Amino acid sequence: MSKIKILDPKIQNKIAAGEVVERPSSVVKELIENSIDAGASEIQVSIEESGMKEIRVIDDGEGIEAEDAPLLFERHATSKIGNDYDLFQIRTMGFRGEALASIGAVAKVTLETMNRDSEPVKLQYDGGVIAANEPGKARIGTDITIRELFFNTPARLKYVRSLRTEAGKVIDIIQHMALNHPAISFTLLIDGRERLRTSGKGDLKAVLADIYGINVARLAVPVEAKTPDFHITGYIVRPEVTRSHRNFINLSVNQRFIRNFRLSQSIINGYHTLQPKDKYPVAVINMEMDPKIVDVNVHPAKTEVRFSKEHELNALVEQTVREALREETLIPDVEKSVKKHEQEKAEQPGFDFSQPKAKAAPESGPDTGNSALSVRETPGSRSESWPKVSGTEKRADYSTGRSPKREKAPFRKPAQTSTGTSEAEPLEQEKLPYLEIIGQLHGTYILMQNDSGMYMMDQHAAQERIKYEYYYENIQKDGDGVPLLIPYTFEFPLDDVITIDEKLHDLRDLGFEIEKTGTKSYSVSRYPDWIKADDPEEDIASLIDFICHKDHFSVNDYKEEMSIMMSCKKSIKANHYLDKRQMEALLEELNRCDSPYTCPHGRPVIIQMTTYEIERMFNRIMK
Repeated sequence: MSKIKILDPKIQNKIAAGEVVERPSSVVKELIENSIDAGASEIQVSIEESGMKEIRVIDDGEGIEAEDAPLLFERHATSKIGNDYDLFQIRTMGFRGEALASIGAVAKVTLETMNRDSEPVKLQYDGGVIAANEPGKARIGTDITIRELFFNTPARLKYVRSLRTEAGKVIDIIQHMALNHPAISFTLLIDGRERLRTSGKGDLKAVLADIYGINVARLAVPVEAKTPDFHITGYIVRPEVTRSHRNFINLSVNQRFIRNFRLSQSIINGYHTLQPKDKYPVAVINMEMDPKIVDVNVHPAKTEVRFSKEHELNALVEQTVREALREETLIPDVEKSVKKHEQEKAEQPGFDFSQPKAKAAPESGPDTGNSALSVRETPGSRSESWPKVSGTEKRADYSTGRSPKREKAPFRKPAQTSTGTSEAEPLEQEKLPYLEIIGQLHGTYILMQNDSGMYMMDQHAAQERIKYEYYYENIQKDGDGVPLLIPYTFEFPLDDVITIDEKLHDLRDLGFEIEKTGTKSYSVSRYPDWIKADDPEEDIASLIDFICHKDHFSVNDYKEEMSIMMSCKKSIKANHYLDKRQMEALLEELNRCDSPYTCPHGRPVIIQMTTYEIERMFNRIMK
């Protein structure tokens, strides 16, 4: 007797349901995708008991013709593909024809639909069997209700999580859908109460405000890039807004929500050192591309995709995010919730920050004196070749109450000509506004002001950023290195020796000439140019020790980590009091950084308290 047989269609559908319908949110996702494919402009989702009791989705799409309605719950019945070639150019949200068959196999379904060219129809489908087929309400679109989900699959029902968790999953799905389709109005009702509504006017920033709040939306920065293969659009939120996980990075391909670790990492890399470690940004990025270069037929949930040009796409996304942030002045306000709109202010005496008529000419390379702080302590760094503005130029004229402003012209960097003289070359616009230093707080924070309010700068974070950019720039360069007439000899514990032996080649790639001279000893006869400390022997020992404690070593990644480590180690600490000239030198040096807004660990360097916020706290502005 034959042991092999074809399974009953009911069993087939239950097996398929195990892959497609994992939880209530899976049902919501599949039904919304059908509504989007039907051309709906309004979609209303209502759930009771987190979808375990009832899920209802109503749309105003084109509806389904009466003669097609009985096929809705058959496996692989679809209008979206016709041949195998269509699988390579999928432009719809759904295409397999499995969702309704899978849902119908594990729930009780009522569906009412009407197409413009046919009569309305109402279907009832219980656990894989059509229970009724009768006329429905005359309303173009589709109204589908799912009740008693998993009523006939107790094993699946047993492992459904708490109602709070399941409701959160449904909210997450609808938020992703709304962000990917801003031209569709989404409404979510949970146990009869409206929890989310979007306008459907096509304004993605308005949807961001509906979902994440106005304070997040106002910090959103638009991004766009286009190549022959890809068109990237969307918003990224400024780095002062962070989240503790990646779920707020919304990615979509041709408006289909996807999850892709590498693309998410590309966005995080675009923020680079602008955010703290283990914190993640808020971003909404849609990538338009030819369907032929993306495969969406990878996973039953259709959220995992594969790209034929993944490396190029990752690089483009990272570059686009980085360039968008580079154009922003990323100084956070102390009170983000305060709107900076024009309001009538109470009369009060004010400081005059206008430009004085006569301004002293800048001096080239002022003498900073014998200061305790050496902002330019690394010989050969960029700062030594830049002209400094004299302290007298920026000193306030207290007799008139006036404070000079820096010119908004670009900085000029001296370039050596063939005759050895310097001539001015234009450089990019300074990134910080004019700031007048007014003092220091606790030997840690430098207080500054301008006509928009008060600023505080963390002196340690500022010098960390300065030194980080110096090290990061120079570690990448290949130089001859610094030879030693008498090599440095280092001895390490025996348990570190094995690791160092394995990484001698990597150390040489970094510019060290290092040889093993004993069981536990090593000799360094040349070290890289970028090590510019007063005691290079100590730095070299620290670097070798740092390398040997890294589990996964990559030269490129290590250059980044080493730049951060050395910048932190060599920067001034808290409770270190500076004089006015030292503070001005630090500010000037910071202003030449590529990204002067955060330290390499992502902490802010400067924060602002606007004049409006200060006046509001002193009740000079009455609400």
